[in-house]
Amino acid sequence: MSARSIAHDSGEVARLLGLKVRAAREALGLSQDELAGRTGLSRNQIQNIEHCRNNARDPVTGRHGPGNPRLDTIIVLAQALHIEAAYLVDAARPIPEAAGPEQGARQG
Repeated sequence: MSARSIAHDSGEVARLLGLKVRAAREALGLSQDELAGRTGLSRNQIQNIEHCRNNARDPVTGRHGPGNPRLDTIIVLAQALHIEAAYLVDAARPIPEAAGPEQGARQG
């Protein structure tokens, strides 16, 4: 696997991770502020993870940089959302469509 395909794959994993965090958070009925309170992360960090971006801006385009949360951040999110960290980073595991607090959010 080339370095280019690894980078592409990691970007897709980060995008899916954000979608999974949002789905699990919403399934638990939590706001971004509430999840931030449970994790010790800022609401801005939660928002950036869900939207697969960071606060760094490209000097040419002015766009946000790509999301790439640290492993410890992924673990604390998983614990707060009552899901496995492996679920968040496994691109092969689907995002539940209609996950409620008792169903789907505990995927994996």
